[in-house]
Amino acid sequence: MKSMVNLDLEGRHIKLYPGDSVEKWGVITFSSIEGLLIKITKVDKGSWSSSGGYEVGTEHFLPWNKLSFTFENTPE
Repeated sequence: MKSMVNLDLEGRHIKLYPGDSVEKWGVITFSSIEGLLIKITKVDKGSWSSSGGYEVGTEHFLPWNKLSFTFENTPE
């Protein structure tokens, strides 16, 4: 069975933490056995939220054991 690290993930567009109240999209810039480096491309905080920790243009490293995402067919 292939590992997620063996897949060509860099450049793929994803939605982070589907179902979360603050919607976040990004592009994978680097993958390793430890996790993914993701550049945030869009954040929808809703009208009720003033923070969320994710800002467009920032990069976040997310370890595999803390990561949930879905692949997006087209960039946001």
